[in-house]
Amino acid sequence: MGRGRRGSQRGSFKNRGSRNSSSRGRGNFKNKRKFNKNEDRKKDAESDNKRQKFQPEKESEPLVEESSSSSESEEEVKPYTQLLSMFKSGNRAQQVLTSDEEESEDVDSEDKSVETDSRSDGDSASELGNQEMDEEMSEDVDSGDENDEEERDLLGVQEDDEVEEDDEELDAEEDEDEMEEVPSGDEEEMGSSTDPYHLHYEREMSESLLETLTSPKPYETQELNWKALGRMVIYLPAKIDKKTEKPKPVLLGETTEKYVIPGTVPILKAGIPLVDYGVKSQLCANLDKRPLSDGSTQTVEEMLSPLQHELFSLANEYRDIYYPEMNYLNIDEIRTVYCLHSLNHVMKSRDKVLLHNAKLKKYKENGQSTDDVEFRDQGLVRPRVLIIAPLRNSAVKIVEKLASLLLPVKGQIINKDRFYKEFGEEKDEEDKKENKKSYKPEDYEAVFTGNTDDSFRIGISVAKRTLKLYAGFYKADILIASPLGARTLLADDFDFLCSIEILVIDQTDILYMQNWDHILHIFQHLHLQPREQHDTDLGRVRLWALNDYSPHYRQNLIFSSVALPEAAALFSRRGTNFAGKVRVENVVLPSATTVCRVLVQLPQAFHRFPTPTAAQSSDDRFHFFTKKILPQYRDLLMSNTLIYIPSYYDYVRLRNHLHKEEYNFGQACEYTPDGKLAQVRNRFFLGKKRLLLYTERLHFYRRLTMKGIHHIVFYQLPIFPNFYPELCNLLQDAFQNPKYRGDGSQTCTVLYSSYDAQRLAAIVGSQRAAEMLTSDRPVHLFVSGGS
Repeated sequence: MGRGRRGSQRGSFKNRGSRNSSSRGRGNFKNKRKFNKNEDRKKDAESDNKRQKFQPEKESEPLVEESSSSSESEEEVKPYTQLLSMFKSGNRAQQVLTSDEEESEDVDSEDKSVETDSRSDGDSASELGNQEMDEEMSEDVDSGDENDEEERDLLGVQEDDEVEEDDEELDAEEDEDEMEEVPSGDEEEMGSSTDPYHLHYEREMSESLLETLTSPKPYETQELNWKALGRMVIYLPAKIDKKTEKPKPVLLGETTEKYVIPGTVPILKAGIPLVDYGVKSQLCANLDKRPLSDGSTQTVEEMLSPLQHELFSLANEYRDIYYPEMNYLNIDEIRTVYCLHSLNHVMKSRDKVLLHNAKLKKYKENGQSTDDVEFRDQGLVRPRVLIIAPLRNSAVKIVEKLASLLLPVKGQIINKDRFYKEFGEEKDEEDKKENKKSYKPEDYEAVFTGNTDDSFRIGISVAKRTLKLYAGFYKADILIASPLGARTLLADDFDFLCSIEILVIDQTDILYMQNWDHILHIFQHLHLQPREQHDTDLGRVRLWALNDYSPHYRQNLIFSSVALPEAAALFSRRGTNFAGKVRVENVVLPSATTVCRVLVQLPQAFHRFPTPTAAQSSDDRFHFFTKKILPQYRDLLMSNTLIYIPSYYDYVRLRNHLHKEEYNFGQACEYTPDGKLAQVRNRFFLGKKRLLLYTERLHFYRRLTMKGIHHIVFYQLPIFPNFYPELCNLLQDAFQNPKYRGDGSQTCTVLYSSYDAQRLAAIVGSQRAAEMLTSDRPVHLFVSGGS
């Protein structure tokens, strides 16, 4: 009977795990205890004996941590006093924990209140109530996905109360299990001497190193060659005078043991298990999917490819990495590396917080004072990892990779159905037919297969056996967002970016084709002083975070398929990691050049124009083109000329000039409607439009097969080197107007300057590009194909 009545009231009892409704949950709990009391009056004697065991717990109070605001601390750390005054920390500061840890404490405190009530109602009833309580919590977790689909937040920043309550109950149970598996304090100290996580984040920064990193030239460069990555440029902090500096006293009279060690030349380790790199054994076991294999004993060479091994060796030491050689063939390997590194970082941070919580709880239970105990293991807010991805289909692959690395066989993904509904592939029958009609290159299919929406953001919280999607941004460990999705949120709130420790920029080349200004806007809002407290316990915040040294601890991982000067500038100017930086710079061999892929017999004239600075190159290019190149195409023989323009600003400028000079031309850009685009393509093929302006972003997103091209002019070299042979091969007879077929009068003209060295090297090769840039001749001729 009691079981039936309890199940009928589950609707009001389910909110027990919520912090906001904890008192309501206890009320229902007491009523249920009274109901059981009436059935078990015969066990009073036994309950009296057990009541004596509970008496010491009655004297102990729930765990409450107060933020320290002593005058000595405020004088020593000025930014800390500013945060104290801003947050008004005269009141009791709440503790920033994972949502799992908060609910674990709620469960403990409520269990104590239950035991207090059971002393007057009968201990046997309390035992029965606790057993049925656990059963109801497990039943509520099973219905979490159904509640997620009913109510949801469109922005993905705040989560439904019902979903959070059910999920937090599950996380609380998991935290109780993990508390038993957290290493002891002695084991932690032993691991901290070799673990890269502890070496990077658990130490303070010396004044001399800080001066070096904030100087105009903070790094010295060296070169290193590895087998898979090739030539690398290593950036190490400039040598500093080794002075015997005593560690400054910090809050509560403690001193730091050591300062952080500046980065050194990386050494590739071989023949050791992945666990010896400091990777969690759970991740190693999930990474090795082979049957009957033990991830803890497999060497890193057996579990990772050569590229993954070298990238992970650098990332695991928390160095900044710029790798501009990503492609659709190795992108999955690269995602495995940074997802493994991000999960390992989050799990270590979480375990450390749980360990310190267990110690504080033990001190309270033993009646020891915690006034002289200080654990600094958190940032100003919870989010630690930010992954910037261009499209929703990229976010799907990243989440799937995180799930495959984290979750064991019995693990679960919360809000999985909702995620695939919003981020999954959505194609109607017309789109499928259109894709079947036209052939697209493999790299295009790899990027634009699936949901190609570029506005999204999602928070992910990590537990040992659970991956919770759509977690609130201030309750999430990992944030995945597109530049547009993040920027629309930064207009109202940017506090969630103040404690980012790992920043991953995936597919930077695609982000560049969207809007690079969004990326710069995100970097401008990293590590700003938060405007609200967000339940932060300042006594648990690391000192280097309070002192505004977080930019020197943040790791930047930038991956791209092409070498972009903008990405290189972002890597060098917006990152001052004391662990050092690594940039991959390989020469382009003649066999890897894209000019060799031009199949048609085509003379290609490369014209170099002089320009003193990069800022002035745009004006010099325009004047050189309008005075030297464009007048040649007024001749009737130079009809059907396509002018390829990478920059939209150059496109608008040249379009206005052609209008002013009354040229007969058409225009096709990424903003041209489909109907008008089809019309101008048809007129260009028939020769009714002598010139056609064609932007690179249109070609990137559509990969159109432009027919009727007889002459092609590259106003600037393409950002993507594979576009050069694609467009040149459109001059073959199969795509020509019948009146031009077989005459062999097609031409190709290219404009370049010394600031286009990277684009030029990707097309003609590094050695040949160096000769063209330093030669006395301004024009170089290439002839491809032949009979």
